[in-house]
Amino acid sequence: MRETLSSAQVEVIEAENGKIALTLFEQHQPALVVLDVSMPGISGFEVCQQIRQHKDGQHIPIIMVTGSDDIESIHKAYAVGATDFIAKPIKWPILGERVKYILRASQAFEDLVTQQQELHQLAFYDALTSLPNRQFLMQDMKKFLALARRNNYHAAMLFIDLDRFKRINDTMGHSYGDKLLRKVALRLQTNLRDSDVFGTLSEGSKPELASFGGDEFTIFLSRLNDSNEAMHIAERVIRSFSQPFQLEQYEVVITPSIGISIFPNDGNDADTLLKNADTAMYFAKQSGRCCYKFYCDSMNAKAALRLQLEQDLRSALSSGAILPFYQPQICAQNGRMVSVEALVRWIQPQGRMIGPDEFIPIAEETGLIIELGKQVLQQSCHQASVWMKNGNPIRVAVNVSAHQFKQSDFTDLVKQTLEEYQLPASLLELELTESVIMSDAEENISRLKELKAIGVTLAVDDFGTGYSSLSYLKRFPIDILKIDRSFMCDINSAPDDIAIVDAILALASSLNLGVIAEGIEYSEQITILKSTNNLLLQGYLFSRPVAAEYITLDRARL
Repeated sequence: MRETLSSAQVEVIEAENGKIALTLFEQHQPALVVLDVSMPGISGFEVCQQIRQHKDGQHIPIIMVTGSDDIESIHKAYAVGATDFIAKPIKWPILGERVKYILRASQAFEDLVTQQQELHQLAFYDALTSLPNRQFLMQDMKKFLALARRNNYHAAMLFIDLDRFKRINDTMGHSYGDKLLRKVALRLQTNLRDSDVFGTLSEGSKPELASFGGDEFTIFLSRLNDSNEAMHIAERVIRSFSQPFQLEQYEVVITPSIGISIFPNDGNDADTLLKNADTAMYFAKQSGRCCYKFYCDSMNAKAALRLQLEQDLRSALSSGAILPFYQPQICAQNGRMVSVEALVRWIQPQGRMIGPDEFIPIAEETGLIIELGKQVLQQSCHQASVWMKNGNPIRVAVNVSAHQFKQSDFTDLVKQTLEEYQLPASLLELELTESVIMSDAEENISRLKELKAIGVTLAVDDFGTGYSSLSYLKRFPIDILKIDRSFMCDINSAPDDIAIVDAILALASSLNLGVIAEGIEYSEQITILKSTNNLLLQGYLFSRPVAAEYITLDRARL
């Protein structure tokens, strides 16, 4: 037998009895075992049975060699786990082919098992973090919630979303974003494995961490004594993010927002529990991020209202219900209106007007801000061209969102819009907030220079509320600083505000920039500004934002 198998290019290890066979199996992990039924000491049946009980012997092919007329031995061979048998007398030429066939079949089986394992990994685990995925979690939740329902105990779902994760991908690239997600997954796993976590949980409960793809994770607590246990886990997760994440040479700080739903109070099935935890997470973000919120019934009503508002906003953009109103900007020296700021308003069919504070955040979250910004730019340029043709060349200032400014074709959009409405570039002002232009200063300098080359006026809105590097400010090709209204409202009673306004005015003068003071509601506020050159005033003292037909050249004077 050894000679026959060796000639078939099979490496053969021979054992003279069953005990040695088991030792050699442990040492060599062979691809196939051939056992005689009758051996000294331990029979072939016993060796076969012990191999099958071994962790590495469950699927290995085992061929038993027995007498041709020994039917009972053949039945027993299969009973103890044999794959096949060979009857004596053995036909040696056929033996090699039979062994090779069984080895090929065994390899095919191993390949199938490996494929099934890979498919299982793909189907039930996140490829990036190797954590269980949504499908795995939902299956587990259904099983554990059935136990919780039957035994009348609570469970909890924690839905975790990383705050402002998109800025990592946008500023550092997706490869760093992926590295951060892997680090986050590892930190969550490490924290939940620590033994002191389980001291806060009910007996038999252990946190189950899952990845929902992207920057979303969940923790399922299958058994709770009370909701405080979920709260302790949420607080622990938030604390674990206090240390920065090291991404090669960079230290990145990121925070989690967490929504918590409790079974059965907040949902009697896995889908509802998950949906309500997601809703609570959204409200955690609305509350300032880096915190947790428990779900309550009123959240769904608010979420439904927000969803309806989003749908209505899409319709409003299609139907032209989003319109710019215009607020005059008055020359401090002669009291004449020289420009207006376009401030977007949403007029619903029933006549209700919705302010920007209510719908701009939704537009930014959903990406509708790009289309919204485009429409406002086009409508404002069209209106400015109408005023110009009527003999009133009034400059119109249009706010540009961060999302819109970062679009690669934004400069082209501005050019095309000016050409379409035959509006001189000098009658268009683009306002960007301090935080937008400082978000990526070097790249933004290039973008601002492109816009400046067209001939438009560039203004920094809400100046003084963000962070500016004066060295960068000197390099930005800007024309106007707008003093934020928060510094002007209490100009007579807040010495700190007066000092800030004085500093901005001095800075503008040294850089030869114009100044617009927002929030002018009282004539006393103008006193401190009177001596400033190139000063424009804007506020309720002169006019609220009004529809275009109410703007006339002589309507506002000091």
